[in-house]
Amino acid sequence: MTLILRLIDEDSPAGVFDDHATKVMGEAFEAACKDLDGAGQHTYEVIARRIIEAAKSGERDPEKLRDWALTAFGRKQG
Repeated sequence: MTLILRLIDEDSPAGVFDDHATKVMGEAFEAACKDLDGAGQHTYEVIARRIIEAAKSGERDPEKLRDWALTAFGRKQG
């Protein structure tokens, strides 16, 4: 989960995400990475960035965030 937290800090202005949003994004990131077990660092970065992108649009459901991230790898949403 360290990767997504680092990218949130790098890519988002301070205060954009509250503690709840950060927790939900972390949950989504962990679930997506588990679904793509064994993927490389680049894949995990793509997952993190897609979750952050969706969360910036207001999404806070960890399953929807995970599903959105996985669409980059040909996985169907929900």
